Amino acid sequence: MTDKDLNADLSGRTAIVTGASRGIGKAISLALAKAGANVVIAARTEKESPTLPGTIHKTAKEINKLGYNAIAIRCDVTIHEEVQNMIERALSTYGIIDILVNNAGVLQGARFQETKLEDFINIYQVNVLGPFLCTKAILPHMVSHKSGSIVNISSGLAESTNPSNNIYSASKAALNRMMLKLAAEVQEHNIAVNLLNPGLTLTEGLIARTPPEEMLASASPPSRVEQPTVWLAAQTAMSFSGRIVEASTFGDKWP
Repeated sequence: MTDKDLNADLSGRTAIVTGASRGIGKAISLALAKAGANVVIAARTEKESPTLPGTIHKTAKEINKLGYNAIAIRCDVTIHEEVQNMIERALSTYGIIDILVNNAGVLQGARFQETKLEDFINIYQVNVLGPFLCTKAILPHMVSHKSGSIVNISSGLAESTNPSNNIYSASKAALNRMMLKLAAEVQEHNIAVNLLNPGLTLTEGLIARTPPEEMLASASPPSRVEQPTVWLAAQTAMSFSGRIVEASTFGDKWP
């Protein structure tokens, strides 16, 4: 598959991207906007952090300055009421939601015996409950229109047997199974559901964790996920659904 094959026109469509204040979510938001979509920038971050740059408002302004359309909506994806508010505001602004990108996530590298209960709960709330709540809230709208595309940012660590990242890996495995089964459930409504593994990505969050230099050197920029996500966002249940794909190979090898 060539870069040309991955191009997609999303003009007139509306996308919600969670965790979009920085990193992979910001890169995806910019890419969707450049492909023609209206983009809802969703995350908790409204004010700059001393350690993590970026806010939902800065991402939206950056897109608007480029001549594209975006709005910022604060949303904690683990809170049902905030998710419902996000969906309602998106619909009141654009009238329709065609694409959901479940990107918000928490990375934690501890082994099983080192993981605290509060960390376990937080990881599962953000990485599993968050996509559940966002998808659950948006599905009735997509079902009524008989169209939609749900893209979930997963991780190759879902298949890992290495001792580190224990609970994080388990949360991504849970996300994979939940969404693959959902793909079969909503196929009759022409809704595509897929998962994308971005691989090790050089985000602000990774840098803030001060990993070894060799890890930083091997990480890819967030831009690696742009074309694959735009292409997945354009799919239907009939064209491509129920798949886990790797961003690193999506451009030159069919998953």
